[in-house]
Amino acid sequence: MNDKVLIIAIFSLLGIGIMSVFFIVIPWVWERGIRDWQELLINDGLIIGAICLFVYGFYMNNRMH
Repeated sequence: MNDKVLIIAIFSLLGIGIMSVFFIVIPWVWERGIRDWQELLINDGLIIGAICLFVYGFYMNNRMH
């Protein structure tokens, strides 16, 4: 893969992630509050697990043989 394309892809993913945090996650937490810690930890665990699987899949797909 071309280095320039890889850098553009990485910055695009980072930009989408930052925008989603600003416009989705922060208002959701602000409105909902942090009252139910067990549910919050389960939800965060699921999100972290999905992100780890995505990163692992991306790594396995792009590693050199």
